[in-house]
Amino acid sequence: MTRFYLQTFGKPALRDEQGRTVPLPERALVLIAYMMIENRTEIPRERLVSLFHGNTLPTALASFRKLVERVRRCAVEGWEIPLSFSNDAAKLDPDSIAADFEVFAESTPSSQDLLRKIFELLQARFLENAPLEGAHAWISIQQDRWLQRFRQVLLDTRAAAKMPEQQSLWKESAKLFLEYVPQDYEVAGTLVQIHRRNGEGTRQSPAAALRSAPGAGQSLWPPSDLIPRLVLLPPDEEPGRSSLVHSLFEDITIGLCALRKVAVVAPHTAARIRSHPDRIAQLEKYRISYVVDAAISSEGLYVQLVFLPTDSVLWAERFRLEAGDFFLHRKAMAEMIVRYISLQLHTSEEELADYRGDPEVYHSYLVGSQHLRHSSLQEVRRARRALYETLKLREDFAPALAALSRTYTWEWVLTASGDPAFLTKARDYALAAVAKAPELPMAHRELGMAWLYLGDVDHSLEVLDHAERLGPHLADTICGHGDALVHASQPAEGLAKAIKGLSLNPMPPDDYYWVAAGASYFLGHFEEAVAWIERMSDPAPAQRLLAASYAMAGDLEQARQHRKRALQLNPYFELAKWLSMLPVKEQWQKELYREGLRKAGF
Repeated sequence: MTRFYLQTFGKPALRDEQGRTVPLPERALVLIAYMMIENRTEIPRERLVSLFHGNTLPTALASFRKLVERVRRCAVEGWEIPLSFSNDAAKLDPDSIAADFEVFAESTPSSQDLLRKIFELLQARFLENAPLEGAHAWISIQQDRWLQRFRQVLLDTRAAAKMPEQQSLWKESAKLFLEYVPQDYEVAGTLVQIHRRNGEGTRQSPAAALRSAPGAGQSLWPPSDLIPRLVLLPPDEEPGRSSLVHSLFEDITIGLCALRKVAVVAPHTAARIRSHPDRIAQLEKYRISYVVDAAISSEGLYVQLVFLPTDSVLWAERFRLEAGDFFLHRKAMAEMIVRYISLQLHTSEEELADYRGDPEVYHSYLVGSQHLRHSSLQEVRRARRALYETLKLREDFAPALAALSRTYTWEWVLTASGDPAFLTKARDYALAAVAKAPELPMAHRELGMAWLYLGDVDHSLEVLDHAERLGPHLADTICGHGDALVHASQPAEGLAKAIKGLSLNPMPPDDYYWVAAGASYFLGHFEEAVAWIERMSDPAPAQRLLAASYAMAGDLEQARQHRKRALQLNPYFELAKWLSMLPVKEQWQKELYREGLRKAGF
């Protein structure tokens, strides 16, 4: 009699007949899965230790004893469990458990219902991040076995996929399968054929897609880590346009699947990444190398291909979305996007191989750069420590040198201490980054920001203009250019740059809003400046500007409250000293800021 249900895809869990989650440790759940799949009711202790730890060191034995103790405690607390331990073995009552992976063993003929079950199951990974140091090969064997079953069901049901609902399920299942096995020509070719049969797809034939792909004729089951991963992030849906854009991105997704140059992340995973509050962490989790990002604005549809190791834009284009043009040119638009992405994937292969050959450096850099998405002094210093660790691993890693430069610029701004050593270091690290990677936009961006705060506004504008030409669609560079324009007494142009940066990066770090607020202040739009700052996830670093904006808008009570908070953050702030250091092109700008700060009580 079945009394328990074991979930192994996604976060492992064991539930009883009442649907309650049995509080077993994760290692115990993995052990149950292992014993069920291997059809074992009893396993010796030595095998279990090697399974979890890959050795029999005293620490491993001690860890295993803790596992036994926790399982027994669960039973003592009144939970009925199917797993028990004797002095020298683990024992399982498999007849009392059903498991999610049993769907792969169903003896019924392949059907749409079976395809749906497998599709829903494989949207999560089997025992992902499971504590099985000694059984990585075993996990891979199970994954391959189940993917073979998935493939067989796909091929068995392709002829029956005639109804629109069935076609939709088949196509989504094929895309998911190709995320796991991107070089399976038969599944990719069938996907393109079904898409073209409905008048939806690109004109490239499956055979042409195969010929254009590297590695044609090689094994259909390459190790997934050998193939870079790409995620396609469609824009947020808009009324009246969502169906048009959805159909375009369907064309693009299937065109990319046919390329076989990359593992295209399935749409359900892409949706999770797009909606997650920490998108960078998700991209790292799924080992993404390329991002195709899109946004809709009044100017149309914007699409860009981002190379994550250097956070650089390899290609970008803007398309009109008028209904007539869109219907006439949708297929050609999709073909062009796929063609340009394919070309850029080819040209970046050598650079990607360099990063993939040194993953520890890349990971260390990502950890540091994530801290720089926040504008607090604490996060800036955390980023610096992490980036120094990156440079210990590889001293010439230009993205880390550029990011390190940013930490020193930010500390100078946040502390308002006027210490020139911060800006000297910022300039020197940025120069080192430019020397190592002269085509890296972010290196020139950080150099331009260093020159800005060193007081050479004109030189800063020249450098940032060059940075934007190198990365014309890189939001950070555009926003940095906007910041320099504000300091160059061109706040209208600076605000336009900040807004453009926001359109390209809808989930930006706080400094985008800070730049927009500063531009609005110097345009005399004080309430707008307040609104921009209030959109920051942490407005604390902008408290001085917020206080001045409230004061100029006539709300002196709010202005004094924010002045108090600003002084709590930096009790050593001196107005005259800060204004003497503030780099601006024209004196009117400095006087306007002085007026606001004075009214706020500084």
